Amino acid sequence: MAVQRKGSNPWLSIWTKPRMTIAAIVAKNPKAHFILLSGLYGFPTLLQMAQTLSLGQSMSLMNIVIGALILSFFVGMLGITIASGLIYWTGKWIGGKSSYYPIRAAVSWANVPHIVSILMWVILILTFKNETFIDGLGQKTLQGNQQLIIFITSLVLLVVSVWSLVILVKGVAQVQGFSAWKGLLNVLIPFFMVAALVWVLSWIMVMISGMPTH
Repeated sequence: MAVQRKGSNPWLSIWTKPRMTIAAIVAKNPKAHFILLSGLYGFPTLLQMAQTLSLGQSMSLMNIVIGALILSFFVGMLGITIASGLIYWTGKWIGGKSSYYPIRAAVSWANVPHIVSILMWVILILTFKNETFIDGLGQKTLQGNQQLIIFITSLVLLVVSVWSLVILVKGVAQVQGFSAWKGLLNVLIPFFMVAALVWVLSWIMVMISGMPTH
């Protein structure tokens, strides 16, 4: 098994050598940088939520950004903790060998690419100001290079999301003792479980809202 070169920087090596990097992190301290990594997940997640909810129509740009920054660590820690717990729990169904904290390390460090996501949000905010946080920004009539900026940032955000998933799958596979394909299965099982739960709850809400009242 490959061993990470002594002194190498995990913030850089995680991009291209996720299995080796996670193995070294887990061996040294699986809890390392958890709060910071949570913020890297939480901040762009909250900015995306603010855009989806069109908060730019009712809140100032500064309040949205500062609010997202303050809440990012709590939201990130909560999200990573839940995701790690589900992966740990369902992984046991398919023969996973890891304890909880190595899995949390794999989930946490998969968020390193969101450093780039945050940079893309900065570009959008500098370009569109409050309009950044109005849903449907890309469908509006834009001028000059604005459409190009939307295209480039959207493409980069997509690539970052895919690469973050690749790092997650390989990291989970490493700590669980799985192949990459089995690591992908370990990640997908809880995803589909949550999706199914959301669908059932949505169906129940629709049924309740459609019931006649007396």
